[in-house]
Amino acid sequence: MFRTWRIGRIFGVPTELHWSFLLVPAAIFFYAYHPQTGLRWTQVQWWSGISALLFLFVLIHELGHALTARARGVHAEKIVLFPLGGGALIPEEPARTFDQVLIYAAGPLANILLAVVALPLLLWQPNGAYLLRFYLNPFGNLVVLPSLTEQLLGITLAVNAVLAIGNLLPAYPLDGGRILRAVLRGALGERRATVVTTLLGIVVGGGLIGLSFYLGDPLLGLSALFIVSFSTIELNRGWQRRRLSRSELDDVLRPVGTPRLYAADPVFRARALFSGTDAKVLPVYDNYNQLSGFVEREVLQREAVREHPVSFYYEAEFITGRRDDNLLELTERIVAANVYGAAIYEAGEVVGFVFTEDVIRLLDRSRRRFYKRFKAPASP
Repeated sequence: MFRTWRIGRIFGVPTELHWSFLLVPAAIFFYAYHPQTGLRWTQVQWWSGISALLFLFVLIHELGHALTARARGVHAEKIVLFPLGGGALIPEEPARTFDQVLIYAAGPLANILLAVVALPLLLWQPNGAYLLRFYLNPFGNLVVLPSLTEQLLGITLAVNAVLAIGNLLPAYPLDGGRILRAVLRGALGERRATVVTTLLGIVVGGGLIGLSFYLGDPLLGLSALFIVSFSTIELNRGWQRRRLSRSELDDVLRPVGTPRLYAADPVFRARALFSGTDAKVLPVYDNYNQLSGFVEREVLQREAVREHPVSFYYEAEFITGRRDDNLLELTERIVAANVYGAAIYEAGEVVGFVFTEDVIRLLDRSRRRFYKRFKAPASP
């Protein structure tokens, strides 16, 4: 789903294309095809040019974020471009609110700059006033035939104005929503600021979906659906973080079980041990009874040969923690390390394990308890 291809480094920033760009040529041919006349190559050229311009404007927008972040001493990992937008991946937010606002505002400001440059050049054209009204009014009628230069200037003005205004809407995950969250964070705190901006994202996105039906604009509808989806995901992630921060590590701690599984044991013994537990992951020990890694039930069932030793299939990487660790921080470490779980030590001995599957089960139980409050009582 998230497959991308590296196209190079632009001003030192790695830039990648999302796989959905493969759909662009299909969309161009779709819009350029007419049932009676067939494929109209002039339309193919026109829509290809529009796509290239949109790609350029989105790239400039994301470079605004990435280069501003670098200027403020913040690492911009890469830029990922989609057919209808893009994203500058900045793993860590700057500590100062001013730097956050500046970085998030830099993208729309880059588009505003392009629009400001195009505006006087368009007005300087013989039919500039008519063209300005047409390109900024989607319901207007064009009363003059624009030249190629006038078309390029008009599209540059209109597209960059839309990109700037649209991204400055106070709704997560748009730049305006991120700016608002950065400003509100000091007064409301991280969690409440995120709740406000994500709820605004759902409301604004829902309104844009309705507007897309009114205008008959499917691209606006797709963009609005993106806003609603990401706002909902972020709102749910915030709830999960709050739930984990209030939970104890013992709520998900799996004790050290017996008998133990060793790296030299055959796969069929590991399968037998899995059959006696609901765990999806088991710890694996070496010949000195030291923890060596973890093995997953699905891996052994899907691709393992029953006579092979478990050492062929287990994952030797894991993280360690302590009994008094914060569950949220430990979970974030597990996710960042991309491992099955963590070994929990106390007084130098392993006392149990925390697996991502158990953390997910804890969150599912909490969600079911929440929804049960709203269920109607059973009739007698």
